[in-house]
Amino acid sequence: MKTIDLLYDLMLDKISSQLFYNEIMVGMVNPAARDFFKTLRDEEDRHLQEIRRQFLALESTPMILKNYVRGIQP
Repeated sequence: MKTIDLLYDLMLDKISSQLFYNEIMVGMVNPAARDFFKTLRDEEDRHLQEIRRQFLALESTPMILKNYVRGIQP
């Protein structure tokens, strides 16, 4: 599997986790529990930002193409 595919899957997993924590947080009555799930959600957001940064860095990396033609020396 390519690195970019792994980062994409990881990004989807982090987004899913954020949604999960957010849904639980909204239904919490206990303020301490709500803050705990908010912390978990925010931590996932920090991870997601880093994954997006790496994803964009991979996408923007120029490809090195080598073209070999007989009789032409670089």
